[in-house]
Amino acid sequence: MAARGYSNRQIAGRLFVTISTVEQHLTRVYRKLQVKRRTELAQLLPVDTAGSS
Repeated sequence: MAARGYSNRQIAGRLFVTISTVEQHLTRVYRKLQVKRRTELAQLLPVDTAGSS
């Protein structure tokens, strides 16, 4: 969802978790993939724009 452009707040709402939880998970993902920004994440991950949300 982050790669599709959803905000942390939107992701949290859709997954029924806190914004802090989303931030913590994204921090780990960024570290593992060695990216610094959400835009870099979108470039690394294939995004299905017509897919489910």
